[in-house]
Amino acid sequence: MAKKPIRIFVDSDVIISSLISTSGAASMLLHDTERVELYVSNFSILELERVVERLKLDKEKLHKVIDSRLSSVDIKQPYKMVREEFSYYVRDVDDAHIVAGAKKSGAMFLVSYNVRHFEAEKLKQDLKIILLTPGLFLQYLRSL
Repeated sequence: MAKKPIRIFVDSDVIISSLISTSGAASMLLHDTERVELYVSNFSILELERVVERLKLDKEKLHKVIDSRLSSVDIKQPYKMVREEFSYYVRDVDDAHIVAGAKKSGAMFLVSYNVRHFEAEKLKQDLKIILLTPGLFLQYLRSL
C-alpha cells in the first residue's frame, strides 16, 4: 500500500528557482510526483506572475507548473487582514500570506529559501508547521 503524500506549502522563491534551474533542489522537489503534494495560495500565484514578469521568465512554463504540479488554496480574507493575522509568524510582513496559505492548506511543511523571513519556532509550536529549505526537505525525504 502506497503512503499518503506529504503536504507541503511552497514559497514562491522555490517555484521561481525551479523555473530558472532544472537541476537544483527546488526542481527536484517539484518533480517528486509520488511523495509530496505541493500547495500555493491565490496570493502566491499573483506574486509568482509579478516575479516572472519582472525577471522575464517564461510565463507558459510557470502556468504549466501551476496547472500540473500545484494545488491552490483560496485565501478569501483581504490581504491587509492576512498581514495583521499572520504577522506574528514572519519577520517580513509581506510574507504573512505564505503562512496563511500553509495553514489553510493543512501543510505539515513550509518550504522556502527565505527561512530567515519566518519565525520557525512559532510556526512549529502554534501551527505545527515545520520550516525547511528545499535541500533540507529532500534530505528529510531520503531519510523516510
